[in-house]
Amino acid sequence: MTLMLRFVAGLFAAGFLLMIFELVRRRRLKENYSLTWFFVGGCVMAFALFGDQMDALSHFLGFAQTSNAILVFSVFLILVLLLGLSVAVSRLSGLVQTMAQEIGILKNQLEEERNRSGRLRG
Repeated sequence: MTLMLRFVAGLFAAGFLLMIFELVRRRRLKENYSLTWFFVGGCVMAFALFGDQMDALSHFLGFAQTSNAILVFSVFLILVLLLGLSVAVSRLSGLVQTMAQEIGILKNQLEEERNRSGRLRG
């Protein structure tokens, strides 16, 4: 990896980390999700700073080229992120369904109470 490529990758990684920090600061990204993204940004920064070690690791693992190893690791990381976000969406979907049902029950009870109080006055 050339020095210029390392510099550009490091710059992008630093910008990515700053963007995550800013999203957390503005409360547009929750802290528990930000930890995952900080980990991703840290991995990108590590790849940028320690490209030679990545070459040695990729050859040790049997990859013909370092770019293939980075691609495989990136796809795996994306799959892990998607799985985590799918779990979060599923959990939130269940909570929204429960909340909608509870609101429906409360509306029904309120309507019955209004009808009952209207009959008592009339």
